[in-house]
Amino acid sequence: MAYNFINAQMRSILNGLGFKSRNSNEPDFPISSDDSTLDDQQTMQAVVAFQKYFNLTQDGIVGSETKAVAARALDVIHNELDVIIKPEPPLRPQAPLYGAQTAQAVEAFRRQYGFEPDGNADTDRIADLPVRRKLNDLSSQKTGEVATALV
Repeated sequence: MAYNFINAQMRSILNGLGFKSRNSNEPDFPISSDDSTLDDQQTMQAVVAFQKYFNLTQDGIVGSETKAVAARALDVIHNELDVIIKPEPPLRPQAPLYGAQTAQAVEAFRRQYGFEPDGNADTDRIADLPVRRKLNDLSSQKTGEVATALV
């Protein structure tokens, strides 16, 4: 399935997964309203880091393969948050976006499972690698399924 994320949505996904695409002075960080091109240095570095982590071609371009992996990563995270946090309404089967409800569910997960809140949106609402690993471990214990693509 092809995903046509707008640039602000792609920035939100990168930010939300811990691949910081811009500074966090936006009030809803990690959710971005910046729909400018994805060719600034910091965003391209975030894209390359994302691509490297997911074993993609590291060209800094958000092409169809990068978008598909981003969508799959969000689908997995939404599923795992639905299993562990049980947000209402559930995050799935919504579009694979890192929006307000995802950020709130991640923040609740971080609080509930011992990730120290520091009041900083740079960390409190982000599903970085340690959070994704813990989320995957807990979800796989409950469901028997392991989403190895994220950890």
